[in-house]
Amino acid sequence: MSTQKLEQLKRRFQEESFADLFRFSLLELKEGYARVRLEVDARFYNIFGVAHGGCIFALIDEAFELACNSHLEDAVAMSVQVNYIRPVKEASLIAEAKEVALTRKTGIYDIRVFSDGENSEETVAIARALCYRRLPKKEGE
Repeated sequence: MSTQKLEQLKRRFQEESFADLFRFSLLELKEGYARVRLEVDARFYNIFGVAHGGCIFALIDEAFELACNSHLEDAVAMSVQVNYIRPVKEASLIAEAKEVALTRKTGIYDIRVFSDGENSEETVAIARALCYRRLPKKEGE
């Protein structure tokens, strides 16, 4: 994949209002791989005073979205299974999405969320996600 195409995807990320809402930071992007950061503070807490599972899922989904669209063929989520391992409070969380398998129409990705702070590299959640790759239409379709 050309660097120019990856730069195009990075620009799309910077313009995405959802990513802006959560203040996600794109740390790394390459074909089939993405690392995204979320700074968790009290705005993201649930009723128990820890990071809400929804914000962790949003981080997982953002890294997954970037990794599966790194081939620059439109790809959308079909399913995501998340296992939440430990709660976190104020922390810098990183989601790392890695491509496991890629076919003409689907892709499978493993995503790991870990704390990048005091307890560096402590796993917070893991996920497996499946995407559908919407191939470009042939001329005349």
